[in-house]
Amino acid sequence: MLVLRIIEKLLIIYFSIYFIIDIILFVYALYVFRKKKWKQLNDIDYTQHSISVIVPAFNEEVSIVQCIKMLLNLNYDEYEVIVINDGSSDKTTKRILEGFPLHQASKKSVTFLKTNEIREVYRTEDKKLVFIDKENGGKADAVNTGINYSEKKYICTIDADSILDKQALKKVICPMVLDERVIVSGGQLAASNDVVIKNNEVISSKMPRNIWVLWQILEYIKTFMISRIGLSRINSLLVMSGAFSIYNRENLISIGGFLTSVNDNEYIIKTLGKGKNTVTEDMEIVIRLWRYFRDQKIKAKAVFLPSPVCWTEVPDNAKNLYKQRVRWHLGLLETLLIHRHIIFEPKYKSTGLLAMPYYFFFELMSPLVKVITIIFLIFAFATGILNAGWVVLLLISVLLTTAIIMSTITAIIESWSHKQSGANREALRYNSFIEWLWLVIAGIIGDFSYAFFRTFAQFMGIIKYFKPQREWNKFERKGVKTLTDSK
Repeated sequence: MLVLRIIEKLLIIYFSIYFIIDIILFVYALYVFRKKKWKQLNDIDYTQHSISVIVPAFNEEVSIVQCIKMLLNLNYDEYEVIVINDGSSDKTTKRILEGFPLHQASKKSVTFLKTNEIREVYRTEDKKLVFIDKENGGKADAVNTGINYSEKKYICTIDADSILDKQALKKVICPMVLDERVIVSGGQLAASNDVVIKNNEVISSKMPRNIWVLWQILEYIKTFMISRIGLSRINSLLVMSGAFSIYNRENLISIGGFLTSVNDNEYIIKTLGKGKNTVTEDMEIVIRLWRYFRDQKIKAKAVFLPSPVCWTEVPDNAKNLYKQRVRWHLGLLETLLIHRHIIFEPKYKSTGLLAMPYYFFFELMSPLVKVITIIFLIFAFATGILNAGWVVLLLISVLLTTAIIMSTITAIIESWSHKQSGANREALRYNSFIEWLWLVIAGIIGDFSYAFFRTFAQFMGIIKYFKPQREWNKFERKGVKTLTDSK
C-alpha cells in the first residue's frame, strides 16, 4: 500500500510539472504571438542571400514533378533547386527526366561530405534545376549530396511531397538577415491532404473528413503554433522540421553535414564518434549546431516563424501513422543518447540546462510514464483503492483544458490570419463556426482515443531502439489534387 501511495504521489508530481510547463509555454507563446511583429524585409536585396533548395526523393513518382514545378516558381530572386533521387525503386527518375529539360553534367571531383555513390548528374541550361541520381543511403545522405553540389549561401531542406507558399523563402530567410546569430529558421507546416492546387498555389483546403488527418491538424496547430514559438523565444528549440528548414551552408559544412553511418567528417568523429546514425536527422542537426556554437562560445538562436507555410502530406490511416510516430520517437531516443553528454552541462546554457532536460523528461519519457500510469490506475481500480472523485475531477479537467486551449488558440490564430496571406488562412482548414466547433470537439474526442494510440506508438518507438534492425518506414504518398489552367 505504501509503494502504491509513493507511485501515486510521483505521478501526480510529474503530471503537475508537465501541465504547468505546457501552460507556461502556451501563455507565453500567445503573448509573443499577439505582441511580436513578424517581420519581412521588403527592401532587401535577395540576390545577396542566395538559397539552395535541397529536395531528397525516394519513391516519389506521385508528387515529385508537381513539387519541382512549384519550387521553380517561387517568388525569390536568387536560388537553385537540387533534387536527389536516393536510389528509388519506382519511376521517380523517369518522371523527372521526362518532365524537365535536363542535360547530363559532370560529377564533382571534390566534395566536402562523404556520401554513397553518385550515378548521374543533370542540369537545366539556366542551372536553376540540378538533378542527382545516386545509390540509396537514406534521407540524410541525400541531403549531404545536395550540400556537396550546392552553390548558394543558404541551404533550405524540403520534402519531395511538400508545397511551399510562393513567399515562403522570403519570409523564412528574414530572421537570418536581421540577426546573424540565427543558425536555423523554419516555418509553419500544414497538412496537404485534400487540398486543391492550381497554378502551383493552394486554392482550396476544406476541413478533412478523415479523422486521422484532422487529429494531426490539431497536433500541428498546438505543436507548431504554440510549443515551438514558446521554445524558440527562450532559445530552447531543438528540432526544426526537415520538411521545411533553412541553414547557413558554411555552418553545415563546419559541423560535418547531416549524420550518416558513412559520413567520416573530422568534426563528427571528434564529437560523436564513428558510425553514428539516427532516423530523425532534422533534430540531430539542430542539436549539433547548438553544440558547435556553444563550444565556440558564440551566441546563437533557433527561430520558428508561424507565417511561412509549407504544405506536406500526412498519414491518413492508423497503420501509416503508427509507423511514423514509432520512427519519430525512436529518432528522439537515438538523438538524445547521441548527445547525452550535454544534458545538465552548464557550459551549454539553455540547450543543456533547459532544452535537453525538457525533451528527455517530458517528450522522450512521457509515453513510458503514461503507460505506467495506466497500469497503476487499472491495478488501483482492481484493488478498490482508486479514488473515484479524483478520477472524475481528472476527466473534467482534461475536457476543460482541451476545450479552453483549443478555443483560445484557434480564435487568436483566426484573428491573426486575416492580416496574413491567403495561404496562411487556408492552413487553418476551417471556414465556419460549425467547422471550428467540430475542431474543438475532435480535440476532446482525441484526448480519450487518439492520445492513447499516440502514446502506444511512442512507447513502441522506445522498445524498437533495443531491436537489432531499425528502418525509416516511409509511408505511401497519394499526392494532391491539381487543376489545370483550363478548369
